[in-house]
Formats: sequence, structure tokens, C-alpha cells
Amino acid sequence: MAEQPVVDQREETEDHENHELPRGALLITLTYLAILAGLWIQVYLQLLANGGVRGS
Repeated sequence: MAEQPVVDQREETEDHENHELPRGALLITLTYLAILAGLWIQVYLQLLANGGVRGS
């Protein structure tokens, strides 16, 4: 089995270090979902308080 030269290992390490992970994407998504859930809960509770949706 042939081992990779040291130069290739350094290049792979540098490639991994150059790519930064996206920061804040998960936090933004969770915040959006929490706000959306809060708004739907308000609508649901208001419908419960008013007796639901009435058909014509």
C-alpha cells in the first residue's frame, strides 16, 4: 500500500480549513419557526375562544 505524500495531506488540511461553516443559519431558521408557531397558536386560541369557524 502506498501512503499519500505529506504535500497532499497538507493540501487537504488547508482545503478543510478554508471552508467556514455557515454561521447563524440554524439560529435564523429556528427563530423563524418559533415566530411562525407563535402566530399559529394565537390564531388557534382565538378560534377556540370564538367557537371555531362558522360555515354560512
